[in-house]
Amino acid sequence: MIDPFERGKAWFLYSKLEKEFIETTSYVALESVHNDVWSEKFADLLVRIGDLVDSFFRHMVDSGSLDNEKAVKELRERIREKPDWHLNISDFRMTFDPIFQLSNVEVEADYGLTYYGKLHPFKDFDKQSPSWWDAYNKVKHEIFEQIEKKATLQNTITALAGLFVLNILHKESQRYLIRHTNTFFAEYFGKKEIERFLSKSFIGVPGNVSSLFVARTPLFTHTFRIDQDVRV
Repeated sequence: MIDPFERGKAWFLYSKLEKEFIETTSYVALESVHNDVWSEKFADLLVRIGDLVDSFFRHMVDSGSLDNEKAVKELRERIREKPDWHLNISDFRMTFDPIFQLSNVEVEADYGLTYYGKLHPFKDFDKQSPSWWDAYNKVKHEIFEQIEKKATLQNTITALAGLFVLNILHKESQRYLIRHTNTFFAEYFGKKEIERFLSKSFIGVPGNVSSLFVARTPLFTHTFRIDQDVRV
């Protein structure tokens, strides 16, 4: 089977969701004062984003770039022992947060005339599920009761930021983006150098590389963290 990350399938689906979210800014300005604004469109986007995050994590379990990671090996072994094991967000949290340090990821959001601000889509992921994940599940399974409370601008953009983060950090996806898109930027370095440096760390740039590495879309910006434990 063709890897959905290296083939760019995951990014293609992400990009469609980002474009649809941007369209909503024509009606609800992308400002934090509108965080609690809810809509049928936000409900639709939130469910589709959450479903894609779930699928992304599930495919990460089998990714070759993670073959040597202890937490991934342990999860794979549990799945082998219990083939009917139903993976959930707690499994993903315990497996992938230590590797990618998702709890500490920061993203900035802006579009057009507005600056939304900084987002931490996996805040406290080392301890608990993100609040937008709970909102996603509530809207998916109890839409009539929950749409006004959970299908909000804040939950939707934070969930989308989480999906953006997974795409730019996961190595198979990262390689595709560097080679085939203009998502990544670093002063003084071309695509081959960007790929070489970022391949050394799951969280960002080796500590002895003195240049900012940035991933940017029309909506989000992420400045890669410095990994002091890695050198080139």
